[in-house]
Amino acid sequence: MSDAIGAAGAWLAEADPDATHAERWLRSAKIVLLPLGRRWSAVKAAQHDGLAAAAGVSGPVIYDPADRCVYFLVPTATEWDSPGTELLGDSCWLAVPAPWVVEPPGPHWISAPDGTGTLVDPAALRLALGPRLGAEHLV
Repeated sequence: MSDAIGAAGAWLAEADPDATHAERWLRSAKIVLLPLGRRWSAVKAAQHDGLAAAAGVSGPVIYDPADRCVYFLVPTATEWDSPGTELLGDSCWLAVPAPWVVEPPGPHWISAPDGTGTLVDPAALRLALGPRLGAEHLV
């Protein structure tokens, strides 16, 4: 079944306790709700700051225009304390698009996963977000 969604889709599906379930959703609906803290966590940033920072990092990044947020997939062991952002891990879920969904409508990849397990480097993300956080986040 993994051949139909490619290496990146199979890698994403591994985050679901039932990878077959996730693969089915990725193939048919092109989106799946996945638990965080199992294979990766996510740093959530506001649209303006996140879109600007996404150009300064490599690794999987999701943009959800409905909630106007950007999600950077980071290692589960990430320690995070940057103002104006939030680390989402255990007990959180994220709507994850299929790797080939790279434009709206709906959640889509700014930078899709490559299937190797590469995640966004938290140190690089801090640097990319640092100068971009809006004044409202610095109070």
